[in-house]
Amino acid sequence: MNINQHTRQLERLTIEIVQMAEENKKEYFIGGGLAIDFFCGKISRNHHDIDFHPMLEDSEWWIRQFQEKGYVIKNRSDEQFPETWWVFHSNGKFMIDMWPFRLNNGVLFINKQGKYVDSGRHWLETKVINVKHVKIRVENPYRVLEQKTRHVCQGQAYRSVDIHDFKLLGRSPRINCNRIVSI
Repeated sequence: MNINQHTRQLERLTIEIVQMAEENKKEYFIGGGLAIDFFCGKISRNHHDIDFHPMLEDSEWWIRQFQEKGYVIKNRSDEQFPETWWVFHSNGKFMIDMWPFRLNNGVLFINKQGKYVDSGRHWLETKVINVKHVKIRVENPYRVLEQKTRHVCQGQAYRSVDIHDFKLLGRSPRINCNRIVSI
């Protein structure tokens, strides 16, 4: 697979985010396809963004950090998830999908329509992976696959990148909307 320049830029930005988090004692994790690739130890496909999950109380700090580096921040204006943000490069290229979480007894909660609800993610399930001499906290890759299946159950189709991610983890995509298995 020929990895494009944008994906390499996302990889470098992820490492920069991780270093800022470590220097400033900020908790976070990386989700989505990049979490799977980091877990597997290589960038296996092209990506269009970083799924970045900081703690809710750090959201404004992160927004300021990105703005100071020249990024453009936009609230997603999503009534269902009001505390989510998009981060764009100054050239207009989409870079980060930011989904802040609130932590309560190890469970990660997200603001959904004004109420904090269990996101189905748990802090102890995140993994710390060494990537290019940097320790990156990633979402449990099997949880990422669950989310991809949940999207299909909500009427979306599996994308080719989703099929790739299932194969990379040695799984086949199966649709069972009555029961999404927890890992």
